[in-house]
Amino acid sequence: MRHFLITLCFLILQNVLAEGCCQEQTSPPWWKNGWAITVFGGPLTTQTSSKILKHADFENSGIIALAGSKELINLWENRFDFELEAQAVQHIGEQSHFEINPIVLIFRWKSFPWNTILPTTFAIGDGISIATQRPHLEVKRRGKDKTSDVLNYVMAELTLSLPDYPQWALVARYHHRSGVFGKIHGVEDASTAFAGGLKYWF
Repeated sequence: MRHFLITLCFLILQNVLAEGCCQEQTSPPWWKNGWAITVFGGPLTTQTSSKILKHADFENSGIIALAGSKELINLWENRFDFELEAQAVQHIGEQSHFEINPIVLIFRWKSFPWNTILPTTFAIGDGISIATQRPHLEVKRRGKDKTSDVLNYVMAELTLSLPDYPQWALVARYHHRSGVFGKIHGVEDASTAFAGGLKYWF
């Protein structure tokens, strides 16, 4: 993981320097490009991931979230990019704590054969999830010793746009808190939300 991050930082720095040296003065600076805001929400379950399809038991709980992201580097003739995202998440229903996901590194694939008809992207990401308290439903299902306020965060996202409005997209998101198979505080699995929303690229 450490070598991957060092390589990624090197590629980002190389790309930024290349843009600064080669782009015309009229081009906008790197910092002004590639921003996006996403609003999403949906039901949440603490059921173990392997059992969600058979019995999700959403327990009258859900999330409402606001995320801001920035493209870090664009590669292979705009086929994919790496992004950094931060999220603010309000839990509603049977649990009402606040969740912050301050650092999420995202890989986004943007090259699909049908993009002239239905612009599509698919992204996966990994980061940190911080809850303001131990989530009530996670404690209820697994016990106080089998969950934590700080865990790993995993996301997946599908976006669909109209050709005339590519900056707007409908979003489907997978929002997951995890202990990475027990590596973080001994937590195996925590909670999962299936969300829909709207994204706007600046």
